[in-house]
Amino acid sequence: MKVKARKVGHSVTLTVPKQLLVEEGQEFEVQRKADGAIVFIPKHRNPFEGDWYNADLKQNDVLGDQEVLNSEWS
Repeated sequence: MKVKARKVGHSVTLTVPKQLLVEEGQEFEVQRKADGAIVFIPKHRNPFEGDWYNADLKQNDVLGDQEVLNSEWS
């Protein structure tokens, strides 16, 4: 698979083929290697950053309204 760099405004862009399933808005870290290779690494959310732990983290009742009978624990 080949792509060609092209000028768009003041930038040079590389088109990502649809077959690679990259979602619009997905972010990447970019590295240029000594041999000239350009590597795009998907950026993932750091689980230790942000205030996600302040969100309501309640667990749903997996039994629903079912009553646990004593015979089930015998």
